[in-house]
Amino acid sequence: MYCDVRSAMAPGATIRKLPAALSALPAPTEVMFPGFFAWSPVPTSAVVAALNLDRGLFATWRCRGIGPAELPPAWFRRVSGRPRYYRADTILTWLAARRGEEFDTPTAWRLGLLRDFEQDVSDPAAARKLVRLYAQAAGPAGGVSFTPFGWNAYLDGLLGK
Repeated sequence: MYCDVRSAMAPGATIRKLPAALSALPAPTEVMFPGFFAWSPVPTSAVVAALNLDRGLFATWRCRGIGPAELPPAWFRRVSGRPRYYRADTILTWLAARRGEEFDTPTAWRLGLLRDFEQDVSDPAAARKLVRLYAQAAGPAGGVSFTPFGWNAYLDGLLGK
């Protein structure tokens, strides 16, 4: 069966082609995760929206081992669709590494603390303590549902344990 896409589309509609190459990814300083902090667990849906990617392409990168490191699935309660979670700072660091730029977790956290809480912290140890304090006080963002073990492991990971 032949289908002409132009006749099936509404007049004036456009087809938006999403980036399909790792080289087309944005710089970490251009990426925002609305509703999440720089250290928050972020679901795949928020990652692909922030990076303007096709979800299937992102899954292919994950399967090939070229995507960012995800958080352990055992940390989260089972929900339909089995979403995967990433820490926002891990995504930003991964983006920088793909582009050959300098960007690391302490940088992401310092920028997040400055943007979200007007805290200018230059000491990485002090930033870790503040991040853990804010994460514990705010709880998971964006409907992320941890298991009790997962929540404690996540908080410990913020301190580098």
